[in-house]
Amino acid sequence: MSDYRQGLKQTGIGAYHTLREDGWTVISGEPEQSVRIDHGTFEAGPLVGIWQCTPGVIEMGALPYNEFVTVYAGRVVATLNGNDPINLRPGDSFFVPAGATIRWDIRETVSKYLLICGTGPVVG
Repeated sequence: MSDYRQGLKQTGIGAYHTLREDGWTVISGEPEQSVRIDHGTFEAGPLVGIWQCTPGVIEMGALPYNEFVTVYAGRVVATLNGNDPINLRPGDSFFVPAGATIRWDIRETVSKYLLICGTGPVVG
């Protein structure tokens, strides 16, 4: 069982393939992502884990799944569907529905707990 309490040091987060391979467009910088998957897969969600990314600006035109996140380290400005930007800091949670346009302006390496669903069976 993974422990996601705020302030605990998280381990086991490893380099992952490029953001472009996941459908992101890199707008500026050279952001690199790292991931730890604790439960599920992208093909047969729900998926629970941790995502980290170094500074830069990235966008996705239509997120292919629903995602609920809680930032536990770093700073990011999120813009959902072209609406007003939202500053996210440790302790802040955010929901992104499938099909949404999302822009992450990562100001300092961000780490977030995530729950992704809608990519596969949610009920078995």
